[in-house]
Amino acid sequence: MLRTAIYYENRLGRNDGNPLYCHAALKRMQEKGLLEHDHLIPTGETKVFGQYDLNFWVDWGEDGLTGLLPYEPEWPKNGAPILYWASDTHLGYDYRLMRAKMSDLVFVAQKDAVDRMKADGVTAPVIWLPHAVEPRAYCDIDSEDGSKPYNFLTKKYDLCFVGHVSSQNRVDALDHMFREFPNFYYGQKLFNDAALKYAESKIVFNISMKDDLNMRCFEVMGSKSFLLTDHQSHIEDLFIPGKHLETYRSLDEAVDKARWYLKNDEARERIAKSGYEEVMKNHTIDKRLEVMLTEAKKLIGEK
Repeated sequence: MLRTAIYYENRLGRNDGNPLYCHAALKRMQEKGLLEHDHLIPTGETKVFGQYDLNFWVDWGEDGLTGLLPYEPEWPKNGAPILYWASDTHLGYDYRLMRAKMSDLVFVAQKDAVDRMKADGVTAPVIWLPHAVEPRAYCDIDSEDGSKPYNFLTKKYDLCFVGHVSSQNRVDALDHMFREFPNFYYGQKLFNDAALKYAESKIVFNISMKDDLNMRCFEVMGSKSFLLTDHQSHIEDLFIPGKHLETYRSLDEAVDKARWYLKNDEARERIAKSGYEEVMKNHTIDKRLEVMLTEAKKLIGEK
């Protein structure tokens, strides 16, 4: 049976995002008897856990934790192939390029990074693997399988944005939208608490930091909420604007579309339902792991 390990720090009270979701999905596979799986904190003690057939290093933003970690994260050294899924190539490319060059199989959440990493000397296979939703994290907290989004709640807000304001374009966009739509919720929430705010809002507003197809896109649709997002370069490779979500290319267009959808409840809720069905069918973390394991088994077979 395939023995796997995932390496990330989970003791800082952070939203670990993709590694947390991957760990949960791998545990579900273990419960079905499909593989064996461990979570390891990469403190240099990993050698005591024995040998694995496959090591997962899923981007947990460790390059941004200087001063918070009392150790230097140690790369797996048990001889098994290393699978690396890089999320934030649009923010910390050089660090992720370095990690990719140390890996045997590389997945990137941003499509542009595929050709860029190959051009910059990554010899391992580099494959586009976008973000995804963990159904249990963005649904009714009483739901065990993600089948009960908070769609029964009364809509309290016209628009909302849940997340960090960590770039100037977000500051400018939110300031503009606040002025146009006073009944606007802004806050920092995680998992089910974020889903609750999404469900209480008629429109969930999103703006990427650097043309990145961010996790918020998947999570909003996964909570069966209506998403209005900036038109990112590769969004139409996955979703159809006007069917699964709605996009804008300028803030004036965002305002116009938000006003229209606030007046047209039926169209807005139809898109929210269609977006939910699409992500639950094709864009869950379990679907992403199927791709990773298929590619990894090819690699292990080659070795």
